Amino acid sequence: MAKDIDTYLRELQAALAGADPALVQDALFDAEEHLQAELAAVEASRSTSVEEAEARFATVVEGYGTPEEVAAAYMETPSEVGRGAVGSAPTGVGATATLPVASLAGDAAGVPRTVTVEPTPATAQKGVWTRFFGVVADPGVYRALLYMILSLATGIAYFTIVVMGLSLSGGLIILVIGLPFLLLFLGVVRGMSLFEGRLVELLLGTRMPRRPRAEPHGAGFVQRMWFWLKDGRTWVAMIYMVLQLPLGIVYFTVAVTGFSVGVYGIALPFVQLALGQTYLNYGVSSEFLFRAWEMPLSVIGGALLLVIWLHLIRGIGRAHAAYAKGMLVRLVR
Repeated sequence: MAKDIDTYLRELQAALAGADPALVQDALFDAEEHLQAELAAVEASRSTSVEEAEARFATVVEGYGTPEEVAAAYMETPSEVGRGAVGSAPTGVGATATLPVASLAGDAAGVPRTVTVEPTPATAQKGVWTRFFGVVADPGVYRALLYMILSLATGIAYFTIVVMGLSLSGGLIILVIGLPFLLLFLGVVRGMSLFEGRLVELLLGTRMPRRPRAEPHGAGFVQRMWFWLKDGRTWVAMIYMVLQLPLGIVYFTVAVTGFSVGVYGIALPFVQLALGQTYLNYGVSSEFLFRAWEMPLSVIGGALLLVIWLHLIRGIGRAHAAYAKGMLVRLVR
């Protein structure tokens, strides 16, 4: 049996090997916070011997569950990721009573597990054209499109907050309000990281962290600030937020331009027919548009362009989901 929190967390991480990294991170954070709080509650005085400390820790672990029991509870949770639903609490918790219900309350209670669904024979036998045009009926594509459109606004907000926060924190650090402002800024960064994770999970369908790492139990103002500063997740989250601005510009441009060009190709022949013209006047010159036999080609070309654009949107969504998980999910303690 583990004799301290660090050993317990390493064993829990090993027991969750192969699980979704975001789920593993939430499980580690939840266990760390609970064990710290329970140890603080049972320690009436400082330990006078190693044996006493180990005995107290064993008591806490007995109430919380062994790493294997905790891992099993998390792994048994069904997944609803990608459908906008939040999973239920780990099913093994209430049945075995090895994990206190309170320890999985709040964000950690809705910890879904990513389940790999093998393709059915019917899916595997779909033809090339069915898979090509099937993207039109894929709701995940339109969620990814919504994320790409929103990314411009979120990217501007993230970039502005991080840059202004860093600048003001550096300028105010010598004043009385400097440290409180820095702590507030770090808290905002952590909050934005969680918000972005929830947005990625909802719209891009990949499991993301549901909670931040809790600061040490009983930490004061300075200890909390130092804990956040030395946590590499804080700085990686800042880098992610800054990079969201150029990425948001690219995503928004791709989303709007692809849609506009495709719709233009489909709609222009109909506009031409509605106006009863075969050309547009530009001052003294005229520009020929479409002959009658060319109009269907424009509609077909525009429709194909939209389908290809939807495939591109789906690819960008999957790539960004992997990128977001790589940046915002950090298992290194």
